[in-house]
Amino acid sequence: MEADFYGSVLRQPPENLAAEQSLLGTILFDNRALATVDDIVGPEQFASALNGHTFGLFRKIIYSGNTADPITLRSMLDGHILLGRMSLGDYMQALLGSVIGVPAAPSHARAIRDTWVRRCLFKICTETLDRCARPGEDGASEIVDALETGLLDIARGTVEAAPTHSLEDAMRSARQAALDACQRGTGLAGITWGYRALDRMTGGLMPSAMYLLGARPAMGKTALGFGIATRAAAAGHSVLFWSGEMTAAQLGARAGAAWAGLSTQSVFTGRRYDIPEDVETGEREALSGWQWRDLEAGERAAATLPLQIDTQSRITVARLRSRARRMKRSRAGLDLIVVDYAGLMSSGSDYADQKPYERITKISGQLKQLATELEIPILVLAQLSRETERREDKRPMMSDLRDSGALEQDADAILLLHREHYYLKKQADAGVTRKDKESYEDYTNRASELVQRVNQAEGRADVLIPKNRQGPEGTCHLHFTNRTTWFRDTSEDVNGPAWCRPE
Repeated sequence: MEADFYGSVLRQPPENLAAEQSLLGTILFDNRALATVDDIVGPEQFASALNGHTFGLFRKIIYSGNTADPITLRSMLDGHILLGRMSLGDYMQALLGSVIGVPAAPSHARAIRDTWVRRCLFKICTETLDRCARPGEDGASEIVDALETGLLDIARGTVEAAPTHSLEDAMRSARQAALDACQRGTGLAGITWGYRALDRMTGGLMPSAMYLLGARPAMGKTALGFGIATRAAAAGHSVLFWSGEMTAAQLGARAGAAWAGLSTQSVFTGRRYDIPEDVETGEREALSGWQWRDLEAGERAAATLPLQIDTQSRITVARLRSRARRMKRSRAGLDLIVVDYAGLMSSGSDYADQKPYERITKISGQLKQLATELEIPILVLAQLSRETERREDKRPMMSDLRDSGALEQDADAILLLHREHYYLKKQADAGVTRKDKESYEDYTNRASELVQRVNQAEGRADVLIPKNRQGPEGTCHLHFTNRTTWFRDTSEDVNGPAWCRPE
């Protein structure tokens, strides 16, 4: 009880009622003051509910083309419950008695906003203290996640509106960016994807943009996302790769398999899968010396890559932001974040996490904000709905992202990965059923045609781009090696280096 008493007496939420009255009085005296503060402060940031309501009324009256004065205000505020026992006359007299000059209005608006931020911090810190004082109800990690998410939400709301730009300035900036890209000699406005087909279609991964890579399970979205991260790092860009479903060792095994040209099974088991197992014992031969040396060479090649892997489970955007900001401030910097995948992240709210759509929508907005804040691209992987499986044509469409919250709307570009070979092989393995009244010749021809289609589709991968705010829509073709789970450009030698610095 004693602690509660002192906490309530000595630690009250901060407020600045004098600044609120002065600002409202100035707007009431000279309506032009509203335009100087409207992008700084909002009704919800006033400590007094009455003052916040009055500010909202000023907006409504003035922006409808009318004049906000005691007469127009009376019809909207007289007898309002927020006045309590105060008369409207006394309230307006108090406002008009606090008038300051219009030039000073922005500084008072910033003071109100600053006090609001401190009130938000007070609330979050108080809630955190309360949760810490209730042992056993919340784990430490949950408390930290809630605190970081709250701080991220505050940070998103504390940045004042960006200044406007003239069309001339915007065009000059665009021309300078194009000149810089031309002088770099790569033809890219952003950083490389590591795949020329994607670079040609998009012009690279643009700063502050959020990209969405969607696919059904087993299409290889992790393989492509990790390939993009690795190859972008090989081009000299600092990359942070977050995985919610694979360990660092599993990702390292994939990279080792791709570099050494081994199957991922060989890297996991240390046994050879490129030759048959022993007929008598049924065991597989251990990797040869040269294969172990190839794996070690891959490690040495990886040592030069500015690529960091984070595998914290159920990570929040707030926690990802903390790590990303530390990397951004480091000597290596940070040029790209790859998230694998959005559905495995936490919103930081137990309530929102119980509702997938709301959770992904919140996460999507926070990731887009993070890309803008750090001025780097973010590639977000997402799982498509089962609608693809129900269609005869298995090629994915944007509508398959319907259950992915606001990702479809927030993304600057959407990439959909498709490998027809997966579905054709599945169909062939299930066997071709002879139709009623179908001749044996037609049946065998149909079965033979399916086998031929399976063989022709092997290794082919399509990346469909149905949305691209900064370039054309279309389809990119890549080559996928199932044995090593690695993507390459179609023009690449399948036995060449898994990654290297682009020419």
